[in-house]
Amino acid sequence: RRLLASNTTTLVLLAYLGLSVAIYYQLPGPQREGLLALPVVLLIINFFSAVIWRRVLLQQQALLLFHLALVVLVGLVYAGQASYLKATLELTSGEAFNGQLENVEQGRWHPYSLDQLHFTNLGFSIRYHKGVKRDSTLNRIALTTADGRQQIIQIGDHVPLVFGHYRFYTTHNKGFAPLFLWRPADGSDAVRGSIHLPAYPTNEYRQALEWTLPGSQKKIWTQLVLDQDVLPLDRDFEFRLPEQHHLVLRFDGRRVELRPGEAVTLAEGVLHYQELSSWMGYKVDYDWTRPWLLATCIVAIASLIVHFLRKFSRPLIKNESAGG
Repeated sequence: RRLLASNTTTLVLLAYLGLSVAIYYQLPGPQREGLLALPVVLLIINFFSAVIWRRVLLQQQALLLFHLALVVLVGLVYAGQASYLKATLELTSGEAFNGQLENVEQGRWHPYSLDQLHFTNLGFSIRYHKGVKRDSTLNRIALTTADGRQQIIQIGDHVPLVFGHYRFYTTHNKGFAPLFLWRPADGSDAVRGSIHLPAYPTNEYRQALEWTLPGSQKKIWTQLVLDQDVLPLDRDFEFRLPEQHHLVLRFDGRRVELRPGEAVTLAEGVLHYQELSSWMGYKVDYDWTRPWLLATCIVAIASLIVHFLRKFSRPLIKNESAGG
């Protein structure tokens, strides 16, 4: 009983919790499930044991409230880690979000509900200062509301799209997206799609990738060649699509150049290059505990201030009484 309620046990458990947190962030998701559960439960048992058996906290309400806030804080941190989600996604201008996420990290009990979210990326604008220093990002999206209406809103790096406890932010990852129309030779339906070239201007001199034609094993290496300067170093400018450009395609030992509106014939079908668009990378974040964590921290700080004000004001009151 004394062991459960002792300050020594509290210090040991806090050290155990700190070590668990440090290990937690070094392990991949599947291996760290439940790592924080044991120290959190033991700390809660330790606290309530101290309240019941030592009773000193019952005589100091402000200090008791402070410790209760700490217990709630620890519980919220664990609940947040058990239900969080972090992910990324990329959307071409004009492409709708259909729940596709990449690089997903989430807690065991995350309540996924993004299948109810519908929006379309309408494109973005980015201002750069002299020397290619990125300013704010403005991304327009068409959000479909619950009653089926579309609402045009603007988000950015610090102004997210909010859906429940989900937050969608724009990122520095964005670039060019050639749009293609693929007509298979077997007469099946044509497929319209895009490829996302490496982020620009981060990969200014590496605007190429290899991709696979839909419904086949044919791989095509594609490079974007800019025939004009879109990154002036001596002035401010805005990110824009180049008017003068062409694509270089390599496949089956062939090299083909395509400009918007041109096509190339392969054994498997005809590939039409339609136009050059852009893509935006988003980061997705979910954590329902944040407002509660803030409120709990405010309560903890306020109760601790009240406790110390009461503690240090008592001797002053006694001395004034004795002097009178």
